[in-house]
Amino acid sequence: MIKTLGAVVVGLALLVSPGAMAETMHRDDGVHTEDWFKNLSFLELEEDLREALEAGKKGLVILFEQPGCGACRRLHEVNFQDPETIAFVSRTFDVMVLNMYGDNEVTDFDGAKMREGAFNDKLMVNFSPTTVFFGPGGKEVFRIPGYLAPKYYLAAFKYVADDGPAKGILFPRWLRQQHDKRADESAS
Repeated sequence: MIKTLGAVVVGLALLVSPGAMAETMHRDDGVHTEDWFKNLSFLELEEDLREALEAGKKGLVILFEQPGCGACRRLHEVNFQDPETIAFVSRTFDVMVLNMYGDNEVTDFDGAKMREGAFNDKLMVNFSPTTVFFGPGGKEVFRIPGYLAPKYYLAAFKYVADDGPAKGILFPRWLRQQHDKRADESAS
């Protein structure tokens, strides 16, 4: 009886946990996506960026992933299930995913047409997932090569939104400044 009751309690907890409520989706080519990503795109990146900026967002974020990538799966199953992360990222950036070895045609910010894999090579992306932030003019603003734990991943989005790269502040230093600021506020 106690084993059964315990199983019911665990089952109910899973039903109401945020991670269990959202399901990680896969595109036809096997890479992960989320329903709040910019999934309807002709992959004309200059246009996608312009739409993001016109909507008042800080820019366009492209995730480079590959089918079967365990770190990519973790990014979607952990980081992209956090309500705070989803709210901040979707409010502040347009996000899309590209298959780093894919064959879909991409029109780069400079108008050049190439397949996803060639665009990946052009940007010298070597890890999956890699998160690349683009600002006005299609300029790469910041890059996260590989997986980061949820609090640091969200912090990277806040760092870009706070114009940390444009101010010349390195990400570790910005993190330290944020930590010190919270400590000062707590002490007050």
